[in-house]
Amino acid sequence: MRLSKKGILLGVLLALLLVGGGVVWRVGFHNRGLNRDFDPARLAASETRMWQAYYTRNHTDLAMEMAALLREQMGVSLWTAREIIEPMARGAMIFAGDREGRREAEVLSELETAYARLGEAAGEDWDPRAAARAELAWWVARRTPGQNSPEQVGTLIAALYALLYGGTNAEILQAGVLRAQAAALRDAGGPNADWPAVERLLNESYAALRRGVGM
Repeated sequence: MRLSKKGILLGVLLALLLVGGGVVWRVGFHNRGLNRDFDPARLAASETRMWQAYYTRNHTDLAMEMAALLREQMGVSLWTAREIIEPMARGAMIFAGDREGRREAEVLSELETAYARLGEAAGEDWDPRAAARAELAWWVARRTPGQNSPEQVGTLIAALYALLYGGTNAEILQAGVLRAQAAALRDAGGPNADWPAVERLLNESYAALRRGVGM
């Protein structure tokens, strides 16, 4: 099942507006900074629900889980999460419809905006352009035959982690590969994917990432 690009974007933005207006006063505008002691189980459960929401076209849950991931892993406020997700969603929608790579510059521009906002909120001085390129690299690999094995994609995810966390090691590389394996399992099953198995792989991935960034 595929969502229309316009439908996903409008749904995500509407849900974020509703969330922002309804509860932002209770959670505040405070950004806590990059969280290196995140809860792997919480992230895995949230990402699994986000992927499920994509297949069921539940735009509200999709937006909520995207925001939850950013808040737990990156320590941003709900308000900031909304500001990051908006350009990220636009970039993803452009990418989804650009099978020949003719609009790469537009995708990179949106991703760079997202990473610039994220870096500022998290108190990190990473290069948003480099982060945007690293993000796009694994998106492209996942849909390119010969470049889309979990090992290949996982290495690219780990390269993004290295930029965000300031270094790499075997645990961070393993985190990338496990996340790519979870994504491949999700893709193979679509809406009928083995979701408990997907979540287990994601839990292992985030546990490895937490060990890696704590070294």
